[in-house]
Amino acid sequence: MKKMLSLLFILIAVAAQAQTVDEVLAKYEAAVGGREKLQSIKQLQISSTAKLSVMGQDLEIPTTLVREKGHLFRRQIGGLMGMGDSYTLITDTSGALYVPAMRMFGGGGGGGFDRGGGFGGPGGRNNQPTIIRMKPEDVSAQQFELDTEGFFPELVNYAAKGHTAQLLGTEKAAKTQCYKIQMTLKTGQTVIYYIDTQTFLVKQMEATGDMALNMTGFASLMKAFDRSVKKDTKATIVVKEYQDFKGIKFPSKFVMSFGPLDSQVENHNVQINEGLEDKWYTIK
Repeated sequence: MKKMLSLLFILIAVAAQAQTVDEVLAKYEAAVGGREKLQSIKQLQISSTAKLSVMGQDLEIPTTLVREKGHLFRRQIGGLMGMGDSYTLITDTSGALYVPAMRMFGGGGGGGFDRGGGFGGPGGRNNQPTIIRMKPEDVSAQQFELDTEGFFPELVNYAAKGHTAQLLGTEKAAKTQCYKIQMTLKTGQTVIYYIDTQTFLVKQMEATGDMALNMTGFASLMKAFDRSVKKDTKATIVVKEYQDFKGIKFPSKFVMSFGPLDSQVENHNVQINEGLEDKWYTIK
């Protein structure tokens, strides 16, 4: 009898926790514009600028994030240190990583990247553009990127998408009291969200390992050079400001951290359902 009562209490506690998670996420949906508006987004294009310092040099890097619901994801990063644009492209059937020809650093001969860790020098990668076709399992693992329902689309109607959510209590993030929610995507990747207990907007987002790499947009560069990240390497996004675009709130300023690297990012233009140029679907 005691065992049955204990089991009953556990089931009640789990049900209460699940209901609390759903309540928090329902309030998040309402805070950013409402589920109906979020689900009406079929095409999304976000233009951003990231400011960071690399090897003592201050850089401003333009970035374009493009999504078509269920069909296309593309993150295009502007030329870094003399290179052209690089990008990650995923569709419902395929994926590709593109890295442009890299200039030589330090006067070394033979290529732009040294697999030992630096740029330039003998034995580096040939100074040629690189296109890497994703393996089918990698394409499947990143299908969540085809979701267009806001800036944090995994949080919207999450259960219907096959994701699971767990409330881990409340905790301060960026000096703000937040609900801490662990979201496990349908594909198995895990992301932590911190949702402001007052505004119900996402204050912070964090992930580790390959998921962290995807968050930062550096996956194309790392994979092109056969690089990987440690499983405990963390990426964090801390939102500083939000702005309304067609009645939907998107982060307008945030800080993105990846390992020791911090960048200040500003989303200065968000286009919703305005059509997408053919070039975004092209692999060159």
